[in-house]
Amino acid sequence: MKTPFTKAIILALPLTFLALSCKKSEPANTETDTLKADILVNVSANVCTQSYEDMYAKTQELLTAVTTLNATTTDANLTIARTKWKDIRTTWEQSEAWLFGPVESDNIDPRIDTWPVDFNALDAILANKDALTDTYIDGLDDALKGFHPIEYVLWGKTGSKTAAQFTAREKEYLLALTNNLVKLSKNVRDTWTSGGYKTQLATAGTGSTEFTTQQAAYLQIVDAMAGICGEVADSKIKEPFDAQDPKLEESPFSKNSITDFTNNINGILEIYQGKLNVDGAGLEDLVRKNNLSLDAEIKSKHAAAVASLQAITKPFGEAIVSEQPKVQNAMNKINELATVLNDKLTPFVKQYVK
Repeated sequence: MKTPFTKAIILALPLTFLALSCKKSEPANTETDTLKADILVNVSANVCTQSYEDMYAKTQELLTAVTTLNATTTDANLTIARTKWKDIRTTWEQSEAWLFGPVESDNIDPRIDTWPVDFNALDAILANKDALTDTYIDGLDDALKGFHPIEYVLWGKTGSKTAAQFTAREKEYLLALTNNLVKLSKNVRDTWTSGGYKTQLATAGTGSTEFTTQQAAYLQIVDAMAGICGEVADSKIKEPFDAQDPKLEESPFSKNSITDFTNNINGILEIYQGKLNVDGAGLEDLVRKNNLSLDAEIKSKHAAAVASLQAITKPFGEAIVSEQPKVQNAMNKINELATVLNDKLTPFVKQYVK
């Protein structure tokens, strides 16, 4: 028999459970909100900003190497300068997976990384007697400054240049180009640090004027991740492949194109995991908390894309002719990664980040 006291207990129980349920969900929500904020703070500081700090430091190392090469033009010093150029390329190509913000709005990307180079125009500069001031370099067409004209001078058209083949004018041009690269690398570093873009990204949705919501920042990050897939597969690889023209490849003189593409794709996983030099919170943590199968699919597609590039055994300019199935497979795998990012990770962000 139910007594009035018993009834009171029975009536009270659902309310009690409801109250307990609410109390349990609150810490979980708070934990997730903290994670979303931590991801932006870490990615902003330890991935994006750190990459530009690293790049600026490496351009200074290249400048030292070029200065030494110009003073003592030996094959050993030429090798050091080439190594320093490749070191910067590693960082820069990784950072193209987060190609947004000042590096895009200030047109840093085209001013330092336009290809293919214009041989005739480059040779004309080397043949004239114009003063190679910083203003002169700044005023050049984008294809005549930045990484690839430096590459052209360091390696030569065939990639087999020796130190003894350097002319005084080439040394002068090389130094002017390198100084310009240092300056622009410092500019992008400064806009993220003292310019405050690091804080803009880190405080998305909580005071940022650049990103008024966290979702806007997260979508920017995912868009950049997918965007570099498109650039690698549909531009860097497809255009030389379709034209069967090695002159259209990104880094033809140093034979560094496959490494460039691989570092582009590696950058996607780095920003996804929030890990460059140190491991921190990344979008990966939010995805794993809510959708383990999506996390596994992203990593599987990413690994397949990297493996497909590593399967190309010849320099890219040769592979577009002699290893066509492997090159086509690389484009396919990179596009499959882009599809997952666009069709699954973007909707995930829209659902879980506001």
